[in-house]
Amino acid sequence: MRRETAGRFLLCFLAALYFLAMLLSGGVNRFLSGQYTISAILHVGVPDDEGAGIAGKVAALPPVREAQYRDPEQAWAEFLAAYPGLGSLRGEGENPLPGYVEVRLRPGWMSDEGIAAVRSALEPVSQVEKILTGGDAMQSLLRMKRWANALLWSGFALVCAVFLAFLVMQEKARATRLLPEVSFLAGRGVPEGRIASMRTAGAVVAGSFVALLATGLAYAALLLAARHLPLVRVTVGSAEELLGTGSLLPACLFLLCAAMLQGLASLAGWRATFPKGR
Repeated sequence: MRRETAGRFLLCFLAALYFLAMLLSGGVNRFLSGQYTISAILHVGVPDDEGAGIAGKVAALPPVREAQYRDPEQAWAEFLAAYPGLGSLRGEGENPLPGYVEVRLRPGWMSDEGIAAVRSALEPVSQVEKILTGGDAMQSLLRMKRWANALLWSGFALVCAVFLAFLVMQEKARATRLLPEVSFLAGRGVPEGRIASMRTAGAVVAGSFVALLATGLAYAALLLAARHLPLVRVTVGSAEELLGTGSLLPACLFLLCAAMLQGLASLAGWRATFPKGR
């Protein structure tokens, strides 16, 4: 029993870790949202306070994670860092570049809808000369994102399938070991259906504790990994974000499903060992 419980705890931990990582990152959404920016190029001569005001209003939009105003001097410094040796393009004290607003989306809004919402908010602003969103290349990237996320969720489904198969094998072996006791009780008038239902209920209760402990350990592992591994922080994010109300319901559903899965596996193993009528 100790070995079997350790095995299902390990598989439940892996499933919980995978699920929490997907819930936190949205697949590849977090990584893409950290790399992708929408740039609103302002007209030359727009005052810095107006540029900062536009950035503040854009930052309040639901799809936007952050919006920062870059003044013309910052834009010129970034230009020289990207293209060194072109400083001669700037005349005597004149900066040929305008300021711009750099917008980053939230991971959950890394989509056509999120980009369109930002564009529709920026297009009526008279100080904005041009909006850069990636053009046709962005559409290809979003299609690749959807395929990548589907592949990642398929991996989670595979982990759950392996977990279920492992549980059914365990429960069938447990039911086989209980054959003498079941025969003894059945011979004294105890209905087999009652034994099966009580056994299933016990599996659900025990599975709840296993799922809760495994999920707690998975959360702690994500928390520790994000603090010490920059790659995890960039691609998955910080586990503290899971404490928000939006992640509470999916986490509770995962715990419920993990417990019910173990109960159903118990019932399936029982039915495989003790078919109805035998």
